[in-house]
Amino acid sequence: MTQILLIKPKNRFAKVIEIIEQEKHNFKFRRGNLGQDNFRCTIGLLLSHYGWTGYSCFSSNYDEADNKLHELISREEQSFIASINDYSENYDVVIERLERAGRDPLN
Repeated sequence: MTQILLIKPKNRFAKVIEIIEQEKHNFKFRRGNLGQDNFRCTIGLLLSHYGWTGYSCFSSNYDEADNKLHELISREEQSFIASINDYSENYDVVIERLERAGRDPLN
């Protein structure tokens, strides 16, 4: 008997999806601009995961969070995620679209 091992390709957004799943209950979904309230776009949610308080893009906690986010994903990937965010209704839709896009080697 021959055994075939099927390996599921790793999603390139796996860590991002994991963070969104972990943090989405802490924030209300927002499209567009960053806010100073409990609403976050997906990039704002990721920044908050790394310590951003949501109050200013000119603070030390923003700079530290932004640096950590850049270690996780490139500026191009951040723009891609932001565009997904702006055409989504909630974090679950963002996750679904990232799961699809992360499996596609051309995206």
